[in-house]
Amino acid sequence: MGAMLASAASAWETLRSYLPSDHDLFKVAVAILILVAFYLLARIVRMLASKELKRVNADPQVALLVNRMVFLAALVIGVVAAFSELFGSPALVFGGFGFLALAFSLAFQDILKNFIAGIFMLLERPFRLGDEITVDNHTGIVENIEMRATTLRTSEGEQVIAPNSLVYTGTIINRTRYPTRLFTLTAKLPSGVAPDGLAEKIKEEIQRRPDIAKDPPPHVAVQPNVDGGLTLEVRYWLDYRRNDPLAVQAAVGQQIYQALQSTK
Repeated sequence: MGAMLASAASAWETLRSYLPSDHDLFKVAVAILILVAFYLLARIVRMLASKELKRVNADPQVALLVNRMVFLAALVIGVVAAFSELFGSPALVFGGFGFLALAFSLAFQDILKNFIAGIFMLLERPFRLGDEITVDNHTGIVENIEMRATTLRTSEGEQVIAPNSLVYTGTIINRTRYPTRLFTLTAKLPSGVAPDGLAEKIKEEIQRRPDIAKDPPPHVAVQPNVDGGLTLEVRYWLDYRRNDPLAVQAAVGQQIYQALQSTK
């Protein structure tokens, strides 16, 4: 019996040697508290920075970048402080971070590439939040530039999530970079309509519209078709930010229809 108790006591002492001491547990608890405190602090600082940027009417993309950088900086400081408390040596912590950064960059190249591309897009601003762009055959309004991807909303109400690296390195067509955009309407001339003077008449009517840009002026021409008929082509520039393109297009189409009816 005594031998069994001695063996059990020896096993317990061996097990205790592998368990962390009370001092180690205290350091782990303090490190966890530091992480939680800095996480909450990062959220508070980000909220305060967001309010201040809104107060001064900062650019939305600048505000987005500043909020993210402030949040990440506070988190990094918290992680360094927690690991310094845990291991007791800041030099050891930074050395470990260097090793982890190398391992992370090798293991998660795509994530890191998308993150860096998102930062550069926020800095260089090839487009802004709310712009309508075309990327990789997808056209939509930029809703957000996140850590990994850029979110677009198409005119059909669909959501497109494009990786930041694809957006940054690909060809971007910014359809709302300039205040005016060219619109084109075509109408096949019915038989019996005399084309003489028709283009000039329609051009004069369109030029009188206050929503159509005067410079460059509208262009109206009658073009022959391959089947022997004629097609009326109307091109005009419109400030789409102040006017509804669909409403203007419908109104111009109605004017063209009335002009064609009056020539019969």
